Amino acid sequence: MRINQWKRSNVITAYLFLTPAILGLLFYTFLPLLGVMGISLTEWSGLEPPTFIGLENYLNLFTTDCYFQKSVVATLYFALGAVITGLIYSFSMALLLNRNIPGRGIWRSVFFLPYIVPIIGSSIIWSWMYEANFGVINYLLNLLGWDKIQWLQDEKFAMPSIIMIMVWMSGNLIVIFLAGLQGVPKTYLEAVEVDGGNFWHKFRHITLPLMSPIIFYNFLMSLIANLQGFVPAYALTKGGPSDSTLLMVYLIYREGFMRNNFGHASALSVLFFLFIAVLTGFIFATSRLWTFYESEVR
Repeated sequence: MRINQWKRSNVITAYLFLTPAILGLLFYTFLPLLGVMGISLTEWSGLEPPTFIGLENYLNLFTTDCYFQKSVVATLYFALGAVITGLIYSFSMALLLNRNIPGRGIWRSVFFLPYIVPIIGSSIIWSWMYEANFGVINYLLNLLGWDKIQWLQDEKFAMPSIIMIMVWMSGNLIVIFLAGLQGVPKTYLEAVEVDGGNFWHKFRHITLPLMSPIIFYNFLMSLIANLQGFVPAYALTKGGPSDSTLLMVYLIYREGFMRNNFGHASALSVLFFLFIAVLTGFIFATSRLWTFYESEVR
Protein backbone atom coordinates (compact mmCIF):
# COMPACT_ATOMS: atom_id res chain seq x y z
CA MET A 1 0.00 0.00 0.00
CA ARG A 2 2.79 2.41 0.90
CA ILE A 3 4.56 1.64 -2.40
CA ASN A 4 1.39 2.47 -4.35
CA GLN A 5 0.93 5.71 -2.42
CA TRP A 6 4.57 6.61 -3.07
CA LYS A 7 4.16 5.97 -6.82
CA ARG A 8 0.93 7.98 -6.91
CA SER A 9 2.64 10.86 -5.11
CA ASN A 10 5.52 10.80 -7.60
CA VAL A 11 3.10 10.86 -10.53
CA ILE A 12 1.23 13.84 -9.08
CA THR A 13 4.51 15.66 -8.40
CA ALA A 14 5.70 14.97 -11.94
CA TYR A 15 2.50 16.37 -13.46
CA LEU A 16 2.71 19.46 -11.25
CA PHE A 17 6.19 20.19 -12.60
CA LEU A 18 5.03 19.45 -16.14
CA THR A 19 2.00 21.73 -15.86
CA PRO A 20 3.76 24.91 -17.14
CA ALA A 21 5.04 23.04 -20.22
CA ILE A 22 1.64 21.45 -20.87
CA LEU A 23 -0.14 24.80 -20.54
CA GLY A 24 2.44 26.38 -22.83
CA LEU A 25 1.84 23.75 -25.51
CA LEU A 26 -1.91 24.13 -25.12
CA PHE A 27 -2.17 27.93 -25.23
CA TYR A 28 0.80 28.77 -27.45
CA THR A 29 0.77 25.85 -29.90
CA PHE A 30 -2.39 23.76 -30.14
CA LEU A 31 -5.05 26.44 -29.64
CA PRO A 32 -3.40 28.90 -32.10
CA LEU A 33 -3.08 26.04 -34.60
CA LEU A 34 -6.78 25.26 -34.28
CA GLY A 35 -7.52 28.98 -34.61
CA VAL A 36 -5.55 29.22 -37.87
CA MET A 37 -7.39 26.17 -39.21
CA GLY A 38 -10.70 27.83 -38.36
CA ILE A 39 -9.72 31.16 -39.95
CA SER A 40 -8.64 29.34 -43.12
CA LEU A 41 -12.30 28.38 -43.66
CA THR A 42 -13.40 32.01 -43.65
CA GLU A 43 -13.00 35.26 -45.56
CA TRP A 44 -11.71 37.75 -43.01
CA SER A 45 -9.95 41.09 -43.34
CA GLY A 46 -9.41 41.50 -39.60
CA LEU A 47 -11.60 44.63 -39.59
CA GLU A 48 -15.02 43.01 -39.84
CA PRO A 49 -16.66 39.75 -38.76
CA PRO A 50 -15.38 36.69 -40.67
CA THR A 51 -17.57 35.04 -43.28
CA PHE A 52 -17.55 31.25 -43.48
CA ILE A 53 -16.69 30.06 -47.01
CA GLY A 54 -15.62 26.46 -46.37
CA LEU A 55 -12.75 25.15 -48.48
CA GLU A 56 -12.84 28.01 -50.98
CA ASN A 57 -9.49 29.43 -49.82
CA TYR A 58 -7.83 26.07 -50.40
CA LEU A 59 -9.40 25.72 -53.84
CA ASN A 60 -8.25 29.21 -54.79
CA LEU A 61 -4.65 28.29 -53.95
CA PHE A 62 -4.63 25.65 -56.69
CA THR A 63 -6.83 27.44 -59.22
CA THR A 64 -6.65 31.25 -59.14
CA ASP A 65 -3.65 32.11 -56.93
CA CYS A 66 -0.83 32.87 -59.36
CA TYR A 67 1.67 33.38 -56.54
CA PHE A 68 1.28 30.03 -54.79
CA GLN A 69 3.12 27.91 -57.37
CA LYS A 70 5.90 30.48 -57.69
CA SER A 71 6.29 30.52 -53.92
CA VAL A 72 6.50 26.72 -53.71
CA VAL A 73 9.23 26.62 -56.35
CA ALA A 74 11.15 29.49 -54.73
CA THR A 75 10.88 27.99 -51.25
CA LEU A 76 12.12 24.56 -52.33
CA TYR A 77 14.95 26.14 -54.33
CA PHE A 78 15.99 28.24 -51.34
CA ALA A 79 15.69 25.46 -48.77
CA LEU A 80 17.48 22.76 -50.75
CA GLY A 81 20.17 25.16 -51.95
CA ALA A 82 20.84 26.50 -48.46
CA VAL A 83 20.74 23.06 -46.81
CA ILE A 84 22.96 21.18 -49.27
CA THR A 85 25.48 24.00 -49.68
CA GLY A 86 25.45 24.71 -45.94
CA LEU A 87 26.06 21.07 -45.01
CA ILE A 88 28.97 20.72 -47.43
CA TYR A 89 30.50 24.00 -46.27
CA SER A 90 30.03 23.38 -42.53
CA PHE A 91 31.25 19.76 -42.69
CA SER A 92 34.33 20.81 -44.67
CA MET A 93 35.12 23.59 -42.19
CA ALA A 94 34.61 21.21 -39.27
CA LEU A 95 37.08 18.74 -40.79
CA LEU A 96 39.65 21.52 -41.12
CA LEU A 97 39.03 22.93 -37.64
CA ASN A 98 39.33 19.46 -36.15
CA ARG A 99 42.96 19.29 -37.21
CA ASN A 100 45.83 20.54 -35.06
CA ILE A 101 46.36 23.95 -36.67
CA PRO A 102 47.80 27.14 -35.11
CA GLY A 103 45.14 29.36 -33.53
CA ARG A 104 42.49 26.66 -33.79
CA GLY A 105 40.37 28.17 -30.99
CA ILE A 106 40.37 31.59 -32.63
CA TRP A 107 39.37 30.17 -36.01
CA ARG A 108 36.53 28.24 -34.41
CA SER A 109 35.21 31.47 -32.89
CA VAL A 110 35.55 33.29 -36.22
CA PHE A 111 33.46 30.71 -38.09
CA PHE A 112 30.83 30.56 -35.33
CA LEU A 113 30.49 34.34 -35.00
CA PRO A 114 28.14 34.89 -38.00
CA TYR A 115 25.58 32.58 -36.40
CA ILE A 116 25.16 34.79 -33.32
CA VAL A 117 24.85 38.02 -35.33
CA PRO A 118 21.13 38.97 -35.67
CA ILE A 119 19.96 37.91 -39.10
CA ILE A 120 18.36 41.27 -39.88
CA GLY A 121 21.68 43.00 -39.21
CA SER A 122 23.54 40.48 -41.34
CA SER A 123 21.03 41.00 -44.16
CA ILE A 124 21.55 44.75 -44.11
CA ILE A 125 25.34 44.36 -44.20
CA TRP A 126 25.09 41.91 -47.10
CA SER A 127 22.76 44.29 -48.95
CA TRP A 128 25.55 46.90 -48.84
CA MET A 129 28.03 44.32 -50.08
CA TYR A 130 25.68 43.27 -52.89
CA GLU A 131 25.01 46.88 -53.96
CA ALA A 132 25.45 46.99 -57.74
CA ASN A 133 27.45 50.21 -58.08
CA PHE A 134 29.37 50.66 -54.85
CA GLY A 135 29.26 47.22 -53.17
CA VAL A 136 32.51 45.58 -52.16
CA ILE A 137 31.75 42.38 -54.10
CA ASN A 138 31.38 44.17 -57.42
CA TYR A 139 34.44 46.25 -56.58
CA LEU A 140 36.49 43.07 -56.24
CA LEU A 141 35.03 41.74 -59.48
CA ASN A 142 36.09 44.93 -61.24
CA LEU A 143 39.62 44.47 -59.93
CA LEU A 144 39.62 41.04 -61.58
CA GLY A 145 38.38 42.53 -64.84
CA TRP A 146 34.82 41.18 -64.61
CA ASP A 147 31.62 43.11 -65.22
CA LYS A 148 29.34 44.23 -62.41
CA ILE A 149 26.50 41.91 -61.42
CA GLN A 150 23.04 42.99 -60.30
CA TRP A 151 23.05 40.57 -57.39
CA LEU A 152 19.64 41.35 -55.92
CA GLN A 153 17.98 42.76 -59.03
CA ASP A 154 18.68 39.90 -61.44
CA GLU A 155 16.48 36.78 -61.32
CA LYS A 156 19.49 34.51 -61.95
CA PHE A 157 21.50 35.84 -59.01
CA ALA A 158 18.90 36.94 -56.43
CA MET A 159 18.22 33.50 -54.96
CA PRO A 160 21.87 32.33 -54.92
CA SER A 161 22.72 35.63 -53.22
CA ILE A 162 20.39 35.06 -50.27
CA ILE A 163 21.39 31.39 -50.12
CA MET A 164 25.00 32.54 -49.69
CA ILE A 165 23.95 34.55 -46.63
CA MET A 166 22.40 31.48 -44.99
CA VAL A 167 25.50 29.41 -45.73
CA TRP A 168 27.68 32.11 -44.19
CA MET A 169 25.51 31.97 -41.05
CA SER A 170 25.79 28.19 -40.58
CA GLY A 171 28.29 28.39 -37.71
CA ASN A 172 25.99 26.30 -35.50
CA LEU A 173 26.29 23.41 -37.95
CA ILE A 174 30.07 23.68 -37.84
CA VAL A 175 30.06 23.45 -34.03
CA ILE A 176 27.78 20.39 -34.06
CA PHE A 177 29.86 18.68 -36.74
CA LEU A 178 33.02 19.51 -34.82
CA ALA A 179 31.62 17.97 -31.64
CA GLY A 180 30.72 14.83 -33.59
CA LEU A 181 34.17 14.56 -35.17
CA GLN A 182 35.80 14.73 -31.76
CA GLY A 183 33.69 11.75 -30.74
CA VAL A 184 34.99 9.49 -33.53
CA PRO A 185 37.20 6.85 -31.82
CA LYS A 186 40.83 7.35 -32.73
CA THR A 187 41.45 3.62 -32.46
CA TYR A 188 39.37 3.07 -35.60
CA LEU A 189 41.36 5.67 -37.52
CA GLU A 190 44.65 4.21 -36.31
CA ALA A 191 43.51 0.75 -37.41
CA VAL A 192 42.94 2.07 -40.93
CA GLU A 193 46.45 3.55 -40.94
CA VAL A 194 47.92 0.22 -39.80
CA ASP A 195 46.15 -1.47 -42.71
CA GLY A 196 47.73 1.03 -45.12
CA GLY A 197 44.70 3.29 -45.58
CA ASN A 198 44.92 6.98 -46.40
CA PHE A 199 42.75 10.00 -45.55
CA TRP A 200 40.05 8.99 -48.04
CA HIS A 201 39.77 5.46 -46.60
CA LYS A 202 39.43 6.84 -43.07
CA PHE A 203 36.82 9.38 -44.19
CA ARG A 204 34.82 6.95 -46.33
CA HIS A 205 34.75 3.92 -44.02
CA ILE A 206 35.03 5.42 -40.52
CA THR A 207 34.32 9.15 -40.26
CA LEU A 208 31.38 9.41 -42.65
CA PRO A 209 29.41 6.40 -41.31
CA LEU A 210 29.95 7.43 -37.68
CA MET A 211 28.97 11.02 -38.52
CA SER A 212 25.78 10.01 -40.33
CA PRO A 213 23.54 10.56 -37.24
CA ILE A 214 25.01 14.06 -36.89
CA ILE A 215 24.51 14.68 -40.62
CA PHE A 216 20.91 13.50 -40.29
CA TYR A 217 20.25 15.85 -37.38
CA ASN A 218 21.84 18.86 -39.07
CA PHE A 219 20.07 18.09 -42.35
CA LEU A 220 16.65 17.84 -40.72
CA MET A 221 16.99 20.90 -38.50
CA SER A 222 18.50 22.98 -41.28
CA LEU A 223 15.81 21.93 -43.75
CA ILE A 224 12.97 22.83 -41.38
CA ALA A 225 14.58 26.18 -40.54
CA ASN A 226 15.26 27.13 -44.16
CA LEU A 227 11.82 26.11 -45.36
CA GLN A 228 10.57 28.76 -42.94
CA GLY A 229 13.00 31.38 -44.26
CA PHE A 230 11.63 34.91 -44.11
CA VAL A 231 14.12 37.63 -43.19
CA PRO A 232 16.33 37.51 -46.33
CA ALA A 233 13.31 37.85 -48.62
CA TYR A 234 11.80 40.56 -46.41
CA ALA A 235 14.96 42.61 -45.86
CA LEU A 236 16.67 42.26 -49.23
CA THR A 237 14.31 41.50 -52.10
CA LYS A 238 10.68 41.81 -50.94
CA GLY A 239 10.04 38.62 -52.89
CA GLY A 240 11.47 39.97 -56.14
CA PRO A 241 12.67 40.32 -58.75
CA SER A 242 9.65 38.88 -60.60
CA ASP A 243 8.74 36.78 -57.53
CA SER A 244 11.93 34.73 -57.86
CA THR A 245 12.54 34.96 -54.09
CA LEU A 246 8.91 34.83 -52.98
CA LEU A 247 9.40 32.49 -50.04
CA MET A 248 6.32 30.87 -48.55
CA VAL A 249 6.52 32.56 -45.15
CA TYR A 250 6.95 35.95 -46.82
CA LEU A 251 3.90 35.21 -49.02
CA ILE A 252 1.90 34.35 -45.89
CA TYR A 253 3.06 37.58 -44.26
CA ARG A 254 2.18 39.62 -47.35
CA GLU A 255 -1.28 38.12 -47.72
CA GLY A 256 -2.13 38.43 -44.04
CA PHE A 257 -0.50 41.63 -42.80
CA MET A 258 -0.09 43.69 -45.97
CA ARG A 259 -3.27 42.76 -47.85
CA ASN A 260 -5.45 41.90 -44.82
CA ASN A 261 -6.48 38.61 -46.40
CA PHE A 262 -6.23 36.51 -43.26
CA GLY A 263 -8.35 33.61 -44.50
CA HIS A 264 -6.14 33.09 -47.53
CA ALA A 265 -2.97 33.50 -45.44
CA SER A 266 -4.25 30.97 -42.92
CA ALA A 267 -4.97 28.44 -45.67
CA LEU A 268 -1.39 28.89 -46.89
CA SER A 269 -0.15 28.37 -43.33
CA VAL A 270 -2.11 25.15 -42.86
CA LEU A 271 -0.88 23.66 -46.14
CA PHE A 272 2.67 24.72 -45.33
CA PHE A 273 2.44 23.13 -41.88
CA LEU A 274 1.14 19.87 -43.34
CA PHE A 275 3.89 19.83 -45.98
CA ILE A 276 6.65 20.25 -43.39
CA ALA A 277 5.05 17.62 -41.13
CA VAL A 278 4.79 15.06 -43.95
CA LEU A 279 8.31 15.83 -45.18
CA THR A 280 9.72 15.44 -41.66
CA GLY A 281 7.94 12.11 -41.24
CA PHE A 282 9.28 10.90 -44.59
CA ILE A 283 12.85 11.88 -43.67
CA PHE A 284 12.57 10.06 -40.33
CA ALA A 285 11.12 6.98 -42.03
CA THR A 286 13.94 6.77 -44.58
CA SER A 287 16.79 7.77 -42.26
CA ARG A 288 17.46 4.15 -41.27
CA LEU A 289 18.60 3.49 -44.86
CA TRP A 290 21.59 5.83 -44.60
CA THR A 291 22.16 6.45 -40.91
CA PHE A 292 24.66 4.17 -39.16
CA TYR A 293 25.90 3.84 -35.62
CA GLU A 294 29.18 2.66 -34.13
CA SER A 295 28.04 -0.94 -33.75
CA GLU A 296 27.12 -1.06 -37.45
CA VAL A 297 30.43 0.17 -38.89
CA ARG A 298 32.19 -2.47 -40.97
